[in-house]
Amino acid sequence: MPLKDQPRMRKALLTWAVALALTGTGSAFAWSAGNPPWPQPPSSSPAKESPGKSDKAPGQSKPGQDKPDKSQRRQHLHSESVVKKADGTFATELSQRGTVESVSGTAITVRSEDGYSQTYGVNAETRITQVAAPAAESQLAVPDGGKRLGHSEGTIADIAADDTVRVSGVKAGDQLTAERIVEGAGDGPGHGEGHGR
Repeated sequence: MPLKDQPRMRKALLTWAVALALTGTGSAFAWSAGNPPWPQPPSSSPAKESPGKSDKAPGQSKPGQDKPDKSQRRQHLHSESVVKKADGTFATELSQRGTVESVSGTAITVRSEDGYSQTYGVNAETRITQVAAPAAESQLAVPDGGKRLGHSEGTIADIAADDTVRVSGVKAGDQLTAERIVEGAGDGPGHGEGHGR
């Protein structure tokens, strides 16, 4: 290379090096020469699941798949919670699921599977609902018309000792009052935990 072209070549190389440094490319080249490559993000395409394998925990199901049997589901037995009502006041709500120990026109005592027992007052505002038992040959009870049997309104006289019930009520001081009693529900589908108002 002729001597007169060397200063131009140095100037071009210097200009190129400055441009690389300003854009950060030079830093990337220097970093990559002595460091491992950046970690790769996970692929955005969904991985195919092997038949029979699932990342779901036992007791969970995906839409369209069979739900776990009832013995694997959590079962609500009893609870007490404080709620803030629309008018700004607070109320203590109770719910319990269990077997009737005793019942009268003014009170019902329910014992849950874990041994917890509670007595609730019953009054004219207490709503009693009876749920039909499932048919022996299927999960759903169906009358002659082929429709699923629903529930019917009842009275406290329809409830007897050893019946399975779900009670929802309120607590004011030491006084517990049943607002709703669902009788005959057992583990059947549909009617929630007795919180419906």
